Amino acid sequence: MTTTTSSTGKQQGRTVRLILVAFLALAAVAGLYLIAVTPPTPESIYPKCMFHKVTGLHCPGCGMGRATHFLLNGRPLTAIQYNAFVILVLPVVVVAAIRSLLGWALRAPTRDHRPIRAFWIWLLFAALLLFAIARNLPFEPFTRLAPQELPSATADAQP
Repeated sequence: MTTTTSSTGKQQGRTVRLILVAFLALAAVAGLYLIAVTPPTPESIYPKCMFHKVTGLHCPGCGMGRATHFLLNGRPLTAIQYNAFVILVLPVVVVAAIRSLLGWALRAPTRDHRPIRAFWIWLLFAALLLFAIARNLPFEPFTRLAPQELPSATADAQP
């Protein structure tokens, strides 16, 4: 009788984890919808980069919200102009996150019990660091890696 109770408890745990993953997916879709329908302007809801405000340098994430907006609206070339790194790495991160969450929810054992090998994490960190340095170099072609400035919403309304 203990085996039946144990398998029922495992099934309930799996169901709860799957429901949590479903809610997380729903929240992600809602967030992406909000980003997609909110045009990026200096006055919009997009967070301002405190690192840029304090130092005047662009962090690796500067322009990420704007890039995501344009990518979700089918304008990948415009998205690259705001943050090329995010556009190139985002699919890899999303696939790894989905794989990890589903593995956790289903309790499916992975080969080595790690969703991502340490080598890939260090490689991502090194690429992120190099991108951060390169986008702040003051000469061509590196100046193209810095995010474009957005026109003001009031400037767009003027004839």
